[in-house]
Amino acid sequence: MPNTGPEPVDPDSPLEVAVGLVLDATGRVLVSRRLAGRHLAGFWEFPGGKIDSGESAFAGLARELHEELGILVHAGVQCLTVRHDFSECSVALRVFRVTDWSGEVHGREGQEWAWRDPGTLDPTDFPAANHPMFQALVLPHRYLITPEPTSAAEIPTVVEQVQTALARLTSPMLQVRAPSLGRADYRALIEPLYGFAHARGIPLLANAPWAWVDDLPGVGWHLPERRWRECSARPVVSGPVAASVHDAEGLSMATRLGLDFAVLSPVRATASHRGVPGMGWEAFAEQVREAGIPVYALGGMQEGDLERARALGAQGIAAIRGLLG
Repeated sequence: MPNTGPEPVDPDSPLEVAVGLVLDATGRVLVSRRLAGRHLAGFWEFPGGKIDSGESAFAGLARELHEELGILVHAGVQCLTVRHDFSECSVALRVFRVTDWSGEVHGREGQEWAWRDPGTLDPTDFPAANHPMFQALVLPHRYLITPEPTSAAEIPTVVEQVQTALARLTSPMLQVRAPSLGRADYRALIEPLYGFAHARGIPLLANAPWAWVDDLPGVGWHLPERRWRECSARPVVSGPVAASVHDAEGLSMATRLGLDFAVLSPVRATASHRGVPGMGWEAFAEQVREAGIPVYALGGMQEGDLERARALGAQGIAAIRGLLG
């Protein structure tokens, strides 16, 4: 957590803090260590600080990063709002993905700082509120969902299509979804995809009863609404856990459960859900800014929508046909 004092605040009015995820040209993220004598002294953090009264979150971020580290922040997009209750205070961390900055980093307050590979960060070195920020740094931008085989005979064709797409896409992630298949046929679908993805370091999430896949090391679990509504805590699985949601209530519930990310839909109306209107990009962006975990856009997405979704704060896009090619 960035520079905040220990003074108590009304839990109904949490301390507003701006946080920056600043990357260098090689993809390393900027971190600094909290000074002795301050709240959470000794922990590493993503830089930022308190937002002044009447100041926008972005203006507060730019001011704090210049005051603390000497850099000029020119552009950024808010991608998370992490709310956390410490023993001393409650905070709302307005997290920005910094997209344009300049200057030479130096600890203007004498603090230690470093550029780190996001994948090697140790969460125990950071305050507890930082978990969603780690996910925002490491999750892929493209979440491919398998098309559903119309019969068991079509499973090999679907497997080939998906493997071809995974080989083409840059840093993808995969959800294996086939709600009409029984256990045996679902295993015939997921096993070759799991082997292909595992060998290439591609995250894979199963959208099926957990008992069907609990013997696959590292597999994640994607929860449709009917499943996450039955949960009282994050399911204990070896891979990432995600949820399909359709509104702010769903995003809030996925955050409270401690899930790793959510897929919010539909952004646009789709042929597969006739009569369901899309929420549109403006409503999508409003919900992403307040979400406590990374969010993917789903519903009529194409590869060409990735840049727009990211510019609105999304982690990326999720799609079947739009990413399958």
